[in-house]
Amino acid sequence: MLVFIIIYLGLCIGSFVYVAYYRYLPTLTPYQYLCRISFHRSACPHCHSKLKAWQLIPIISWLILKRRCYYCNTNISCQYLIVELFVAVLFTFIYIDKSINYQSGILMILGCYFLLLALIDFKYYLLPDLFTQPLMWTGVMLAYFDLANIVLTDALLGIFWGYLLLKIPATLFYLVFKKQGLGGGDIKLLAALGAWLPYTSLPMLLFFASLLGIIYSLFLRYVINEPKSKVIPFGPFLLISGYVIYYFC
Repeated sequence: MLVFIIIYLGLCIGSFVYVAYYRYLPTLTPYQYLCRISFHRSACPHCHSKLKAWQLIPIISWLILKRRCYYCNTNISCQYLIVELFVAVLFTFIYIDKSINYQSGILMILGCYFLLLALIDFKYYLLPDLFTQPLMWTGVMLAYFDLANIVLTDALLGIFWGYLLLKIPATLFYLVFKKQGLGGGDIKLLAALGAWLPYTSLPMLLFFASLLGIIYSLFLRYVINEPKSKVIPFGPFLLISGYVIYYFC
């Protein structure tokens, strides 16, 4: 029974994660964004009809409605379903591997938070301070109260070294080529991840994130034949690598 509760919780939170991603706009202030995800009722993105409760049940409503809006009959994107299922699978895996405890709760929350931030970066090539700053300071506070896997000193060192590991090469690249090779959000994100991880693991994180970025670039170019892109979001690969390291550290 508990497994089914975990799965359903994952579906519901996955649904919220997608809504939080869909309603984000770079032009919104933090207050406006929080209002949009907290108080605005869900509506069809095409006809803007307000959705009723039975139309918002994760997966079930999507199947009942046969992937179409009840009001305008427009196709409902399968991205909703994918995100819901991904979070449900993640929660189930964490529960089976870690059971229910404080650490598994952190892993579930971080998984959803990282997913939201990765989706935003893929769409807007942006890692807003609205997300990276709370991530960093939450890590510091947990370390201060001895609720994290690292002590406060290591968290502060992680922030310092995480910032420098990307700031120095980004600065050198700009001095040589006179253009930005790395976004400031990526630098802040690695610093924020440093508050959660042993600072000695940050070079490994950066290595695996770079490897994932190269694989993604080759996939775009040679598998799906997309033209060579000038910009590839680095944040999602930092987040994936950071999450895996945190999970097993």
